[in-house]
Amino acid sequence: MSISYPLIIIYNNEIELLEHADELHDFIYTMDVNEQKNVVILDKVSGYQGLNGDAHNALSAIQLAQLVKEYLAKEGQCCLSKIEQLTPEQAFRLLAEIN
Repeated sequence: MSISYPLIIIYNNEIELLEHADELHDFIYTMDVNEQKNVVILDKVSGYQGLNGDAHNALSAIQLAQLVKEYLAKEGQCCLSKIEQLTPEQAFRLLAEIN
């Protein structure tokens, strides 16, 4: 599986921004095989895929925006109400600004 970093991990209706391969390893380390099947990777080059590298259905622009807003709110960001839809590129840019 070829992955380009940074990437967004989508799991359990939440996202994480991972900058390096060791962070992905740490993220899935305690998961069993069934839990790992529910992890979706969004990478800038390959788009949405599972941990096994298989293509995965893309989130809608609205779904992605909601997950990014929730992540940003947890990080203490404000003024998020204007974010209604996001492309993957926009999501990466917003998340990179706070990290």
